[in-house]
Amino acid sequence: METNKNDKTYSTYGDVVTKDTLSREEKWELMNKKNKTSEDMRKLRLDDSLSSDRSTTGFCHEDRVKYNPNVEYFMLDYKIKSPPRWVRMGYLTQFELLNYLRGFVGNYTEFSGIRIHSERELDGKVKVECKDGEYRELTLRQILFDNRYDDYSDSVKDPKSDFLKSIYESRQPPEEDESNQ
Repeated sequence: METNKNDKTYSTYGDVVTKDTLSREEKWELMNKKNKTSEDMRKLRLDDSLSSDRSTTGFCHEDRVKYNPNVEYFMLDYKIKSPPRWVRMGYLTQFELLNYLRGFVGNYTEFSGIRIHSERELDGKVKVECKDGEYRELTLRQILFDNRYDDYSDSVKDPKSDFLKSIYESRQPPEEDESNQ
């Protein structure tokens, strides 16, 4: 999406200009600069404009603990065979998602029904005829997973919320206590 501010053109995934978003002009200037400083390299690395490494992979830790509308997030959904249960993990960056996929490769017989959806795709609305004959506009997330995950999504996107941080921290393996080794 394109946004024009202060005579500069920004292209972002979420149509939001953050402190780290470079305009097309700024990015072009930094990329073509002969003697880049470490600050120039930092700005290029942290750029969250469309098609940057940050927006597509979500490698920045801060985007895993605070929602950034310019980063693409995913929902991973799969079944564990024994004991049987469904697992759903929302708002994974591609960086995080790849680690889970690597784990599936080595243990592929233990899992089934693996699905990956873009969170932006799940936000899409569709008009659906419900059982009562009424037409309602529902998100794809509601259709596939029910209303619980819409509230979950709203909490993640709330700028005052630390919900994404708590989700991220709950996914991290417990730290080993060095005294037990």
